[in-house]
Amino acid sequence: MRTVARDFPEVVGAISDEGVRALFSQRFLVATEIYDELVDAACLRIFEDVGREFSSEEDLPAHTRPAFRYIVEKLRHAANGSRSVESLAAELAETEPDAAVGAEIVTLLAAEAPDFFRGRKSGEEILFSPARLPLWIRYFSNANILYAINNTLGAETLARVLPAAGADVLEIGGGCGSAAEAALERLGARALRWRFTELVPTFARRGERAARAAAAPETVVEAARVDMTKPWEAQGIAPASFDAVYSVNCFHVAPDLGFVLREARAALKPGGVAVVSECVKPGTDPPPSYVDFVFNFLTSFTNVTLDPVLRPNHGFLSPTAWRASFAAAGFANVTLVPDVDAVAARYPKFFVGAVVARR
Repeated sequence: MRTVARDFPEVVGAISDEGVRALFSQRFLVATEIYDELVDAACLRIFEDVGREFSSEEDLPAHTRPAFRYIVEKLRHAANGSRSVESLAAELAETEPDAAVGAEIVTLLAAEAPDFFRGRKSGEEILFSPARLPLWIRYFSNANILYAINNTLGAETLARVLPAAGADVLEIGGGCGSAAEAALERLGARALRWRFTELVPTFARRGERAARAAAAPETVVEAARVDMTKPWEAQGIAPASFDAVYSVNCFHVAPDLGFVLREARAALKPGGVAVVSECVKPGTDPPPSYVDFVFNFLTSFTNVTLDPVLRPNHGFLSPTAWRASFAAAGFANVTLVPDVDAVAARYPKFFVGAVVARR
């Protein structure tokens, strides 16, 4: 069983912020290395299964092309390896049992990808059928060390910027509640009001329960169904009513990111802060991240409005694009925790950051 991460010295040496550096443990990096190799193996299997069927990308159904481009690019950067999907999935399950759900999802995609690329099934049908929702409830969990990093970094960052007491927080896209759970446990009684919002009913019910269970007795937890792509005020979010708008791995799927950021700014009190914890793509030409693999099969991830400066690609964005997008929406003092570009200069595979921006 692997216990030492190859890149651990590089990662911890590149993060100057002690509080943030502590979040990137040896355990986490071991799990990421195994998972990254697993995604490479899955990409190779899929390419061997379907890649030779198409003489060019234009032969593929249009909605499958982003996933195919990702697979080709991921294989171009992959180290030569001979291990199978099954052996790497087994290693991840042995090393981090609660992260094995990630391997289950990758294995599922590797098996059903031929139907996707041949136009027989959509990514949503493969990944989000009712029978497979339990996979995602386990995946979007703080027990899953591969996913929890965005929640822990977001919670740390939010705690640094909120008022010392009496904070009103609006959470957008709360999912199954793991982000609220991590943040509320970190904040304690500093949160006067936490408004949990989610669009998907199955996730919303679980998320609300998780938020209420994690909140301090002094914290009022509210819950509402909110579609971030539609005007927020009409959905009960009064302008200038929150000290913080908080979101974890949600804003990147907005079809119109500028609209969502403007709505977030409108919800903030003067001087309020947006904290958006996201997977990121640092630098000008980052290597493809294992995080992108699964989501490139979903049209909600790929079918977004692009802009050469503000949003040059679908999915996860670079620190430069996040800064530009927040600034264009009227925010000031846009920073990232940690300084992702500085970290990536030493460790190019770094992919986690929290955007902080003031109204």
